[in-house]
Amino acid sequence: MADAYLEHADKTRTRLHRPVSLGRSSACEVALNDTECSRRHALINPQAGGEFWIVDLGSTNGTHVNGRRLLRPTQLADGDRILLGRSELTFRGGAPRAPVKTRRESDTQMITRPAIRVEEAWMVLADIEGFTPFSQSHPPEEVSRRVGGWLSACAAVFAAQKADIQVYLGDGFLAYLPGRTFPPARFFAAFAALRQLQSDPAHLPFRLVVHHDRITVGAAAAGGIESVLGAGVNYLFRMEKVAGSVRARCAATPAALSAWPAPKPKATSAGLHVLKGFEGRHELFTLA
Repeated sequence: MADAYLEHADKTRTRLHRPVSLGRSSACEVALNDTECSRRHALINPQAGGEFWIVDLGSTNGTHVNGRRLLRPTQLADGDRILLGRSELTFRGGAPRAPVKTRRESDTQMITRPAIRVEEAWMVLADIEGFTPFSQSHPPEEVSRRVGGWLSACAAVFAAQKADIQVYLGDGFLAYLPGRTFPPARFFAAFAALRQLQSDPAHLPFRLVVHHDRITVGAAAAGGIESVLGAGVNYLFRMEKVAGSVRARCAATPAALSAWPAPKPKATSAGLHVLKGFEGRHELFTLA
């Protein structure tokens, strides 16, 4: 797979072999001498299948791709022009942009890469509640600022545990912490911090669903970024859809509750549900 990189105005290049932050701060991998940029303005995140997604981090002046302000995380395609403040960069490489699909239609695409290992992991799926009506009823600048600010706060939660958000989903994200490298305490510290964000009126309302399962880590994508796949991942996506239908703000699967260390949370059954692609009926629990 060809390398992906950012081409600067002076024709120098920044290779995108891992998540890269862009902004005015010298701590950013791409530090821009531009007073119109925020200190941490945007993030480019490599994902499975050679995809590269750009995320505005709640910047003051927004991130524009091909002249359009980002409202949510967006996949980049070869030749895309990225404008941050007065600084323009061009994205080169990456996989072709996939046709626009909803997350419900596209989540099973994560099960197409060859496996390299199987391991147990804690997973959390986050989803902004009511994103479509919110985006249609507010100015693009406010949508971009609110979504970016929320994603930046969530990314900071995982960074505090020396972890990352692996998959951005437009109006949410998937993060997983394999037990082989992350003690459960670090996952639950991140989860507790996400619950605090849920209660903060400064952030958009969002839903959380937790699952514990064996995941299959796929062959590395560009720059060594691994893909997560398997029935457990698809099961979590299906359960998140159920959580939305019963209006649960925070929910857990039976497998998550079974593996949850003491003290276990107060959980209330939200009933048994049919999941597409899975036999039988499956119980979901809401968390207090």
